[in-house]
Amino acid sequence: MNLKTFLSKSVIFSALIFCAFSANLFAQTVRAEKTGSVAAYVRDKDEDAGLVRKRTVESATLKTKSPVKPPASEVWGFEKLAFSLINQKRTEIGLPALEWSDEVAKIARIHSENMVKFNFFSHRGIDGKTVDGRADSLGVTKWTLLGENIAYNRGYENPIETAVEKWMLSPTHRENLLNNRWKESAIGIAITDDGTYYFTQVFIKRK
Repeated sequence: MNLKTFLSKSVIFSALIFCAFSANLFAQTVRAEKTGSVAAYVRDKDEDAGLVRKRTVESATLKTKSPVKPPASEVWGFEKLAFSLINQKRTEIGLPALEWSDEVAKIARIHSENMVKFNFFSHRGIDGKTVDGRADSLGVTKWTLLGENIAYNRGYENPIETAVEKWMLSPTHRENLLNNRWKESAIGIAITDDGTYYFTQVFIKRK
């Protein structure tokens, strides 16, 4: 991507981290702490510098269960469930529903799969690419604005609903989810053997 093209595009990043950890340090305990935090990075062509914001989302307790990794055939259904829950939030406040894009889903899935494969959690992949670079590498180049939300969780009875709920609790993620600029979007989910769910949602505004 040349400098002119890069400066003409806006990229919005949001990340959400929350994980339920199991612990056996104290034989007496049957509950594990559930903690969370969010970090957001925003780059806009009208700004000279990005803005980084962090805040705590939640500190509570949760009964944990042994993780069970679902078969691969169910994962696409999880993606569509998360997507439908987000569209429900949008329609509740009078916003149009987002259109699912299989092309955008490839961008989202490859990032979630890489986070699982290489054991990291970040908007920037191990190849150094962020969502704009991943889009360009997959031939999705005719865009003017891209956004991305990521999340992971483990130990929740309803991991899909939990991811959407935590995104909605964060102002920066909620802004992406309920932004009227987006027309198309998709979600990619990947799951580790220990039952950790990684989520990537990509939003796109095309030229």
